[in-house]
Amino acid sequence: MRVALLTTTQHGHLNPYVPVVNALQAAGGEVALLLLSADGGALDEQRRQALGKAQVHGVGEVEMAPWSGDPARIGPMLRSSPVAEQTADAIRAAEPDFVLVDSLPVTAAAMVGAHASGVPYGMIWANLGGVCPAEHRRGRWAYDEQVGDYLTGHGVGWSTKTHSARSPILNLMPTIPALVGADAVTDDGVQLVGLPGAAGARGDEVAFAALDRLDPDRPVVYVSFGTIFYRRPDLLRTVILGAAATGAQVIASVGDLAAELALPDDVLTAPYLPQREVLDRADVFVTHGGYNSVAESIRAATPMLVVPLAVDQPIQAHFVARAGFGTALEPAAVTGQAVADAVTDLLDPARDHRARLRAAQPECGDSAARTAELVAGTVASLRRQVAR
Repeated sequence: MRVALLTTTQHGHLNPYVPVVNALQAAGGEVALLLLSADGGALDEQRRQALGKAQVHGVGEVEMAPWSGDPARIGPMLRSSPVAEQTADAIRAAEPDFVLVDSLPVTAAAMVGAHASGVPYGMIWANLGGVCPAEHRRGRWAYDEQVGDYLTGHGVGWSTKTHSARSPILNLMPTIPALVGADAVTDDGVQLVGLPGAAGARGDEVAFAALDRLDPDRPVVYVSFGTIFYRRPDLLRTVILGAAATGAQVIASVGDLAAELALPDDVLTAPYLPQREVLDRADVFVTHGGYNSVAESIRAATPMLVVPLAVDQPIQAHFVARAGFGTALEPAAVTGQAVADAVTDLLDPARDHRARLRAAQPECGDSAARTAELVAGTVASLRRQVAR
């Protein structure tokens, strides 16, 4: 079995697929990782080592800025993009039995390339957009219609219920019923395969010795806005100080903003933190709502305050609040007092946030292993069809 997996160099998309690549290899498959460079990004050596024997190929480049700009430009940009042809060429050169495509708007041209390659392909998601009802997207993603028109115009399936792409063969959503509940749109063949973030190398682990300085008798609040959207210093400082006002110990991932934030000495900060290790120690997680962060917080049974900043994050915020795994606060509503009130509520055991998270643990599973199992079964089925 030879499988190609196509995604971008963004950490939020590459990180959850490191375990998938390794699970496919553990199942006896050969894997070609096809990477779209997002704004010139590249695969760093630590993640490269975590991918084992997988072959890595650059496919082309995508720009992120246009997706936050004038939505009228998205259609023309997709139609003029060389990424579709580059992707089709890369897939044919890799000669896989099956292609797994990271489904998100920015990879739309790559989806068209996968379809044009003639190789069977499936969709997988690194956020909850693939099962989120379209009504929760309205007013936020004005480019959805243009993406849908572009994809359907090139023969790629499109769900009008979720405003996301569909494969005719395999559609895998790494999530659990306890998170998405009855709201999830799965009646068109989408399979839930468990949460991302299972045990194993993620490829970006770092050490943080300051964890040993924590007082075990005081609650811990962890704050992180991820690696892409964290550059909101005023907002980040307000959130950190609001959390600290509760008397909790605050640990914050701040990128290169430490000097600009000028935080009190008792706030522990680092440019980047070993998130899963910190979440195991945290009582509350204040997050931007990136799906990797949400999934890892659920696995750690750590209640969340989600402050969604961009793209798919409001979708995750909706589902976290719906499941009772935390609460959401729009950036425009963030004040020190609002954050302090929300954190205090999340720390209250009577509110049952942690109890609900603990009850969800049996569902979490290993989405990477389940994905590898379903891909292997699909490849075997396709081979049987050819042999008839």
